[in-house]
Amino acid sequence: MRRIFVKGLLTLFLMVFTLAVIFPFLWMIMLSFKDNASILRDPYGLPTTLQFENFVKLFTDPQIRFHRYVWNTVVVTLSAIILTVILSSLGGYGFGRKRYAFRYREWIFGILLFSLMLPVQATYIPQFMLMSTYNLLNTRLALVLLYTAYQITVSTYLLKTYYAQLPEELEESARIDGAGDFTIFLKIMMPLTKPILTSVILLNFLHNWNELLLAITIVTDPALRTLPVAMMNFVGESASNYAMAAAAIVVGMVPILLLYILFADRFVKGLTAGAVKG
Repeated sequence: MRRIFVKGLLTLFLMVFTLAVIFPFLWMIMLSFKDNASILRDPYGLPTTLQFENFVKLFTDPQIRFHRYVWNTVVVTLSAIILTVILSSLGGYGFGRKRYAFRYREWIFGILLFSLMLPVQATYIPQFMLMSTYNLLNTRLALVLLYTAYQITVSTYLLKTYYAQLPEELEESARIDGAGDFTIFLKIMMPLTKPILTSVILLNFLHNWNELLLAITIVTDPALRTLPVAMMNFVGESASNYAMAAAAIVVGMVPILLLYILFADRFVKGLTAGAVKG
């Protein structure tokens, strides 16, 4: 009887917790399909008719030009992901395989991991000065480089852990067949890392798509704003237009929700794959 009670209590807690997490998202989506008058009259009621005008106005109004901010975010996010995947794959392979062992390799890798302990906010001023020195302020390239720098350590660590547990016989067999180092890496080892690469790409996407503070610090040109900065400004400027503000927020969170729905299982499997291999 006690076990049934505990199980029921746990189920109730999980249901309440899930509802508390999901409700803000559902409510925001619901608001985005209502007009402002309906929201003021009944903020928690379901929309009687779906109002797509909010989204149409976001992308067609010449004073808003929300598509420009979406494009900036897509360019920065994907560019940083590509650069991070290339560099962290090479770094993880070099740190993870015995063939490429060198003196003080573990010390160097430990220093890289130590950088994760530094508060992110403590690096903003040096990064701002560095970007200013190289005339990269108010450029997408600055955000791409800095986002890559933020994510490359974690990405390298995850890939290094995965590479270290792949059998050495795979490389030895390929070398017997005449394959060179780059061919082995590109055609044999890289395809085997698809599970962990999926997790790395998703982690990078979540960070790059949602990053706000660095984008505010480095980019002040309104034409180069990323989506989080644009949403913050737009919501503040549209404080009395709840429908438009809700639509802007929904546009920003839809890609994240879609990725979670489509790749949640792969994300978890990728992070745990290295722990169960070998």
